[in-house]
Amino acid sequence: MLQFFRNKSQSVFIQAIVLIIALVFVFWGVGANMMGSREAAIVVNDDEISFQEYQRTYDQFLSVYRQQFGGSIPEELLVSLGISNQVKSQLIREVLFRQGASAMGLFVSAPEIQQEVRSMPQFQEDNAFNMAKYKDILAANRLTPRKYEASRRIEMLGAKGFQAIGDFATTVTDAEIKDIYQQAKEEISLEFIKISPETFVDDVSINEKALQTWFGKNKDNYKTAPQVQLKFLSFPYVGDGAPENMAEEKARPLVFQKANEAYEGIIAAGSLQEFAKNHPETVIRKTDFFSRETVPDNLDKAAIVLNKAFTLKKGELSSLIESPNGYSILFAQDIKDPEVPPFDTVRDQVTNDYKKAQSKILAREKGEEILSTLKEHSSFADIGEQNGIEIKQTKLSRSSGAETNNTFPTSLLMNVFSLSSSKPLPEEPAQVGEDYYIYHFTGRMLPDPINITEQEKAQYSGQILNAKRERIVQAWIRHQENNAEIFTSKNL
Repeated sequence: MLQFFRNKSQSVFIQAIVLIIALVFVFWGVGANMMGSREAAIVVNDDEISFQEYQRTYDQFLSVYRQQFGGSIPEELLVSLGISNQVKSQLIREVLFRQGASAMGLFVSAPEIQQEVRSMPQFQEDNAFNMAKYKDILAANRLTPRKYEASRRIEMLGAKGFQAIGDFATTVTDAEIKDIYQQAKEEISLEFIKISPETFVDDVSINEKALQTWFGKNKDNYKTAPQVQLKFLSFPYVGDGAPENMAEEKARPLVFQKANEAYEGIIAAGSLQEFAKNHPETVIRKTDFFSRETVPDNLDKAAIVLNKAFTLKKGELSSLIESPNGYSILFAQDIKDPEVPPFDTVRDQVTNDYKKAQSKILAREKGEEILSTLKEHSSFADIGEQNGIEIKQTKLSRSSGAETNNTFPTSLLMNVFSLSSSKPLPEEPAQVGEDYYIYHFTGRMLPDPINITEQEKAQYSGQILNAKRERIVQAWIRHQENNAEIFTSKNL
């Protein structure tokens, strides 16, 4: 139950509130691909949703996801997100909430709309509503006050219906408060052991055949890094080769002019070498073969320069590359592609990797063996003594597990609270990182409800009430969707 409340941020109830509020800040933008179509995108019980409204909501969803993913979304992820289905579901539910509000006799008055618009921060200046700003913003979005306020009336009616349906949940009993209080404050006693692969490294047996087999299966992990050998021209803003006695800001245009003239000269001459013959003052710098981990000191180490260096083909000239440090022109003299080295040259690394991988297997097997033994009624004390493993004890609570315990992984808390005297052990060893944990329930202590404070009562009462509202809204919307006549255009 407590976990149910803790997860409420992902609920339909909360998400719907967020989306309704978000709609306040979104105007009636029209997607170019939907312009001119008079067919309804969706019809819900004779209420039509236009293609323009569908596109506007779709763009809003897409904008939110783009912000979450740093401005761009891979096509595969975009498909997997199912944005179109999310948009259709959201729009249908908004209509159903409006229809529910109308059926309950609810309406939105003109003063309510005025109050709503006047309170919106984007239309305010110096914390007061500004009519000129209001009209300017609407005009910039190709809206009139009448059209915008009509859209707000529709959205506010839906919000009223949503709120009214949730308001059927009005009571919270003392027993419910006691239940959630005890779940939040209950304390679990555990004994546990941690099995780390590192303790099994020395137990791994090594033989030539096993190493050779491991190397054959994992040889791509041992490939050498790609390497490149360059000739290049460098035009830094400051330092060697930069304009003397000049601030960087003033030097920038001069450096660009010099670099650009050199680049154009190279193109005209046909090669870097031919350009250098005609311009003896040109300093062509060279490198030996290097990888990304061994960049020579005389090359600009900016990411844009290195990325270009390792994407050039042999004999290819780069474009004029601008970095925070200046300009560069690169020529790939030669390239060494990644290759699998001879086994003997990486034997030590292969051996270490093999032992590490095998130690993980041994740790898991030991965990399974110990858990199986414990299920046969062996004690933790006996297990610890027989295997030389330290037995640890801890007490955990849902609300303060991280503070009261600094050795048992908090990621396993919910697993722990599913244990009891009749089921004191987990089904399998719990893996956290590379380590395995085996734990044993030893006791549960419930707090005395008499100790609950008024502040806690109010907090838990609010959580319970929100959960009840959510269940009512979910049940109502499912019923309405199942009984509504819903048409979706094949053009969506």
